[in-house]
Amino acid sequence: MLNDTIVTIIFAVFAGIAATITMDVLEIVSHKIGVTVGVKGQWVGRWYLGIARGKLVHENIEDVPEQPGELQAAMIGHYTIGTVLAVIYVIGAEWLSISPGHFLVAIIFGLATCVFPWFLVFPALGFGVFGTKGPRELKMFRTSVINHLFYGFGLWWSFLVLPF
Repeated sequence: MLNDTIVTIIFAVFAGIAATITMDVLEIVSHKIGVTVGVKGQWVGRWYLGIARGKLVHENIEDVPEQPGELQAAMIGHYTIGTVLAVIYVIGAEWLSISPGHFLVAIIFGLATCVFPWFLVFPALGFGVFGTKGPRELKMFRTSVINHLFYGFGLWWSFLVLPF
C-alpha cells in the first residue's frame, strides 16, 4: 500500500513537470502567433519574493522595485505549483475512481486551475479579479484560460507517454 502511494506520487511529480513544460511550450507558440500575452514572469517572481518578505497583496506589481532573482523565483514557483497540482489531480482522480488519463477529466482539471490566477494571483498583483484591472494588452483572462487548458492537455499527454 505504502509503496503504491509512493509510486503514484513519483509518477504525479513527473506528470506535473511534463504538464508544466507542455503548458510553457504551447504558451510560447500561442504567444508568437498573437493568441496569448499574459502576465510578465518577472512580475510573478517579484510577487513570490514579496510573499517571502511578508507582502501578499500589492497595489500594482509594476510599481514595486525590481528584485534580483525574479525570473528564477517565477520558474521555481511555476513548476512547484504545477507539480503539486498534478499530485492533487492524480490522488484525487484515484480517490474518485476516475481515470486521470481520461482526456476530458484532464482538460476540466486544467481549466479548473484557472481559479488560482483569477482569484489569487491577479488580485494580489493589483490587477483585480479575472485580471480586469490589468493592462488590457496582456489579455490576462483569455491567456489564463488558454494556458491552463494547455496544462490540462499536458496532464493528459503525460499519461500517454509515462508508464503508469
